[in-house]
Amino acid sequence: MIKISREIKVGVFAFLGITVFVLGYNFLRGYDLFKSSNTYYVVYKNVDGIVKSTQVTINGLMVGQISDITMLNKGDASKILVTMMINSDIKLPKESKATIVGTDLLGTKVISLTLSRNSDYLNNKDTLIAGVEESLTSTISGIVSPLKDRSEQVLVTLDRVLKSMNEIFDSSGTQKLESGINDFSGIMLHVKNITGRLDELTAEENDKIKEMFTSAESIMHTLKNSNDVISKTLKNISSISDSIAASNLTATINNTNRVMMDFSITLEKINSGEGSLGKLANDKQLYDNLTKSSAQLTSLMKDMEEYPGRYFSVSVFGNSRAAKHDKKRQEEKNNK
Repeated sequence: MIKISREIKVGVFAFLGITVFVLGYNFLRGYDLFKSSNTYYVVYKNVDGIVKSTQVTINGLMVGQISDITMLNKGDASKILVTMMINSDIKLPKESKATIVGTDLLGTKVISLTLSRNSDYLNNKDTLIAGVEESLTSTISGIVSPLKDRSEQVLVTLDRVLKSMNEIFDSSGTQKLESGINDFSGIMLHVKNITGRLDELTAEENDKIKEMFTSAESIMHTLKNSNDVISKTLKNISSISDSIAASNLTATINNTNRVMMDFSITLEKINSGEGSLGKLANDKQLYDNLTKSSAQLTSLMKDMEEYPGRYFSVSVFGNSRAAKHDKKRQEEKNNK
């Protein structure tokens, strides 16, 4: 009989214990070491709520778990690589999506696979499309946060209103409010007195007002009865004025046309040289002779005015003082 040493027995029991521990641990995590699986990858920007051994489900059925979570690029936490172990009998179509979803209010999360309708399937170590579902906590926070901000604004406004009311209803504010109420009462009393006086005035002048309305009604009645006569009178006046205006206007227009026609004929005759005015206007030699004669006549009159002795030799007193005077004026003119 082969004798087994104590060291071998201890080693065998230690190996069996470790094996049972590993199998039991993975069994409690839901991972079956004796079942084959495929590896798939997903790249997330945020993996809050998931860890190694987080379940992977399809329609609530567990089909695998996360085996590793690392950074896609060392030192860059903006992209996180998640490795999933999926049962090999599960076929994942291409364009399938792996979404991180919450399962309860405590924040427990799983990765739910949404299978596409693509007829082609992913191979082992292919990458799925990443997705993150907004958690219930985030949803509630998004609803509560605006309400919280508005509530704070309302409280601040209410605090201001209460402070203002407190300032109004202090000792001086109460006195001012009481004084304002008294002033308002006085105003209402004055309004009441004015209303009473108006009522009295209306009562005193009631007869006159009735008489005025009666007279106005009588005038309107008379005008109504005389409406036909007034209409006929206005029509006659309108007809007469239209006739007068039309006749005078027609005669005026005819006379104006006749005068303008005669004036146009006269201008044509003058331009054509007919008559005295036409000859005077068109004969340049006659115009020059008249101009020359006028200049000579002007010169003669000027000479007669300066030297009257040349033209009038008879003196009223019987002497030749006019001739002497003309001679003296001529000498003065020559000496200048």
